Amino acid sequence: MPASKLKAHYDVVVVGTGYGGGVAASRLARCGQKVAVLERGREFLPGDFPDGVARASAETQMHGAHGRFGSATALFDVRLGKDIHVLMACGLGGTSLINANVCLAPDPRVFEDDAWPGEVRRDRLVAEGFVRARHMLRPEVSRRSPSYEKVAALRLAASAFDRPLTPIPLHVAYESGPNAAGVHQAACTECGDCCGGCNVGAKTTVASTYIADAVAFGAEVFTGVRVLSLSKDERHGWRVWVMPTDADTHRGHKYFITADIVVLAAGTLGSTEILLRSQAEGLPLSPWLGSRFTSNGDAIALAYNNDVPVNGIGVGNPPKAQVPPVGQAVNALIDLRDAKDVRDGLAMCECALPSAFASALPALLAPGAMVFGEQEQRTLADELEALERATDSLIKGAYQGAVHHTQTFLAVGHDAGNGLMRLEDDRLVIEWGNGPQQRVFQRIEEMIKTATYATGGTYMRNPVSEKVLGGNLMTVHPLGGCTMGETRGSGVVNHKGQVFDASPGAGADAVHAGLYVCDGAVVPCPLGIHPLLTITALAERAMILIAHDRGWHMRDEAAPVQAPSLEPEAARERNLAWFALWRRRSPAPVEGE
Repeated sequence: MPASKLKAHYDVVVVGTGYGGGVAASRLARCGQKVAVLERGREFLPGDFPDGVARASAETQMHGAHGRFGSATALFDVRLGKDIHVLMACGLGGTSLINANVCLAPDPRVFEDDAWPGEVRRDRLVAEGFVRARHMLRPEVSRRSPSYEKVAALRLAASAFDRPLTPIPLHVAYESGPNAAGVHQAACTECGDCCGGCNVGAKTTVASTYIADAVAFGAEVFTGVRVLSLSKDERHGWRVWVMPTDADTHRGHKYFITADIVVLAAGTLGSTEILLRSQAEGLPLSPWLGSRFTSNGDAIALAYNNDVPVNGIGVGNPPKAQVPPVGQAVNALIDLRDAKDVRDGLAMCECALPSAFASALPALLAPGAMVFGEQEQRTLADELEALERATDSLIKGAYQGAVHHTQTFLAVGHDAGNGLMRLEDDRLVIEWGNGPQQRVFQRIEEMIKTATYATGGTYMRNPVSEKVLGGNLMTVHPLGGCTMGETRGSGVVNHKGQVFDASPGAGADAVHAGLYVCDGAVVPCPLGIHPLLTITALAERAMILIAHDRGWHMRDEAAPVQAPSLEPEAARERNLAWFALWRRRSPAPVEGE
């Protein structure tokens, strides 16, 4: 819906359309509230995601000390920092558009950490949140997962740890039909392109579930709207200051709408930035705002040119190469989270790289392995065979030779969670000087090297982590910044996500009425596993509590079926028509009252 149709006032404004924002929009719409959902990015339909390097480059925006490069609504949103880089998505559905769909819960001991408010550690609503999240996302393990070559290679690597592989439940449709929100999805084609955006329509994104459910119950969704800050409004509760995403920040037209309730769910970086700017403009907030940033112990690395085939490059839709089914982006886990101290736990999975980058990989990886790679001693025969594979990739492309024998690893652990986010010249920056030196990242590197050598590959760090290229960490799972606490002396929000009020004379647990944060920013410590399911569960819990506190009835009937069961091509066409509810249009500014 175009921003020109924004009303002056809503019962609820939800900022962001990732897992937290999707839950809030759906559940509050089901409570009968008039809900507006604001998304800075644009809508992506099946078939819109980049299928080559040129389009992927056009769909990349980078933010750093020298400003932004690329479109403000480009899909891949890279934040370049002094100490750490962050990759997230910009679009309707948030990072669910380009993540690996991993639905795993943390080790239960994570919730025993004193960083969590006592209510979270004691009540059963977190468990109820996980039940509701699974009901909507419907994660399942692929029955074909053992047949994928990248899984077979990971199984060989797991033998070096004397561990079996753990299959991973994914929010992917393996069969065509309506999902939990009544939206028809085509069946997964096992193309491996999950992390580049699903052009099949099989990826069960937030846009196709929670946001679709919210629309079915009356919510209005607006794309291309950037939220700048919040301020109190004496008559209407809150002013939400916005501007068109693609407008120049300094010359763009700033305006506001009002709401009784505002739910910030713009992601760890987005929600923190909005509150930091609001604080700078006078909103009294906890001094903990911006603190406890964590990368969730993320590390990305490669095992280049293994002795066994991996088939870990997506082929897209239609397929770019005649290779065996790649599978989904990830399928299995080497789970080392059973350490005596939960903070010593590690986990690692394989990952298929999107086909959009396939043509560039041979020329990128071969010299990278020569300059930065590490490997165990090989025989001359092994060296010659590896060289032949590298030559094959350079000549014949990524679906043969060394790149076809390359495994990508995603690992998570527990870092110290002591990063800091702040505004500098109205730009969010992350300070985490000791981040790369933390022991967890050395332990992850040792783990990935062990896995790499088990399959005869060359270990390669993420290139940006090399000292000559800055030595920065890269995370796809940023958490913290608006963390939960018992009072404003220990956190930014309480266990319900209500934002603490730091006004002079206000009690330590006083909150700003009607202001909530509901995304990864509230998580007060690393989770040690992919966070999407936990973020969704915590958001479900928060919505249960909002409805209870306000005496609202949350309707629980099934959403209406949005499309009949059709053949894949016909289903895709039907999906395009359904998604046209949110057709792209240039947003026109609207004056607030």
